[in-house]
Amino acid sequence: MNVADQQRSRLPLVVGVVMVMAAIAAGGFLYFTRDTSDAPLTLDDAPEASGESVDIAALDGSWAVVPGGADATVAGYRVEEVFAAGAREATANGRTSDVTGTLAVAEGSVTEGSFTVDLTTLASDEAQRDNALKGRGLETDAFPRATFALTQPIELPTLADGEAFEVSATGDLTLHGVTKGITIDLTGRAAGDTFTVQGAAPVAFADYEIEPPSNSFVEVEDTGSLEFVVNFEQT
Repeated sequence: MNVADQQRSRLPLVVGVVMVMAAIAAGGFLYFTRDTSDAPLTLDDAPEASGESVDIAALDGSWAVVPGGADATVAGYRVEEVFAAGAREATANGRTSDVTGTLAVAEGSVTEGSFTVDLTTLASDEAQRDNALKGRGLETDAFPRATFALTQPIELPTLADGEAFEVSATGDLTLHGVTKGITIDLTGRAAGDTFTVQGAAPVAFADYEIEPPSNSFVEVEDTGSLEFVVNFEQT
């Protein structure tokens, strides 16, 4: 067999090896860029709720953040990641249950309210991402907390035990050391002795002087959201 024949006989083998390597590379890329994010936070009607009318006057007083039950207190971020110059996109999110805060209710309105999130305990499905946020992006080592505080009262609608309702909250969001006024659409629920609110605040990173933690392989979009479910209990 001459050299040309030998080369031709090896060609199928070489092609097969290349195809296998390409398949492995493609599979690895798809695996490492797959979307493993949690579903967006929502608030469902409470199980075993009576559906009876809630006495608004009984809500007057002070409330404090508690862990909650089925819809546990949690807060975190949600961003979009773009891999390899747009070859693939995925959602990334990180969450923490380290949330504190208070509400004050008087005559059917939430007159004061705030909650604070400990960003240093945010956890996603990637330890590398979590470590990066300590010194990049949110820079949690330098700016360990995010806070939302009401600047306008929230007038409560007619409430039924365990049934969700919709309101808007206007206040100041402090993130990355910058405070901006925003309005957040909230879903709320009064059930038993617990008052629960859920929402997502859109965040344009430039507004908060945040540099998205992108690199040569993955680009983080320049907007994201701060999402939360927070339970309050009367004190």
